[in-house]
Amino acid sequence: MRSAGNRPRSSRKSRAPDPAPSQLCEDVKTETSDGGTSEVSEVCVKKEETLELNIYNHGDDFNTTPEVISIKEEDADNKDSLYCEVCKSFFLNKCEVHGPPLFIPDTPVSMGVPDRARQTLPPGLEIRKSGIPDAGLGVFNKGETVPVGAHFGPYQGELVDREEAMSSGYSWVVYRSGQREEYIDAKREMHANWMRYVNCACTDEEQNLVAFQYQGGILYRCCRPINPGQELLVWYEEEYAKDLCPAFDCLWNKKCSADGKVWV
Repeated sequence: MRSAGNRPRSSRKSRAPDPAPSQLCEDVKTETSDGGTSEVSEVCVKKEETLELNIYNHGDDFNTTPEVISIKEEDADNKDSLYCEVCKSFFLNKCEVHGPPLFIPDTPVSMGVPDRARQTLPPGLEIRKSGIPDAGLGVFNKGETVPVGAHFGPYQGELVDREEAMSSGYSWVVYRSGQREEYIDAKREMHANWMRYVNCACTDEEQNLVAFQYQGGILYRCCRPINPGQELLVWYEEEYAKDLCPAFDCLWNKKCSADGKVWV
């Protein structure tokens, strides 16, 4: 598989333009010098709106009851929001048009179990030889079509230091508050999930998954329907990568090169 250096950074932007603020308009009459009233003028007052945000416990799957809190729309952060591929806009609790997001959970398997990564595959997916030359194994859909907007994850692995992450082809970097970064490495199968086997897309046309950061983890979002027999292929979301240090480019190139992985 060719490295990420052969494919330019995606120019597709997920960020939608900021919506116009909701306004509360009221009529105001002003007195004239002769005691009459002038024409009605309109004064618009910004009205704060609140949205609900689901906070998920990132365990082996997303089948947990979310705690719902109220958050101002103007305070929303993209790392705590999801993206509707149809509306091309971010949302917090649910898309106003398409409803709540679809999460496809992993098969629950305890950490430390040998061959854990393969065992966590969701129903309908399989691991076999990739269709990309020299890429080793890959993940394929053998069930029903995976719809646009479906979410997989979070990506699971061990927290490692920067040096160890740079030597692995299975690492993602996660941005934390205070300009801190953490590295998640899925090199060891017993501490990883099936997402370690998803290969990088070589072209925009073959990409069907988008990697992005959400509430402290890495998720993959389906950006094109994945039909039976198709391989799952990922590229990163531009909004995710732009806040990260130059180390991201090194990690990504390693992830996308065949010699950066140990095929098992």
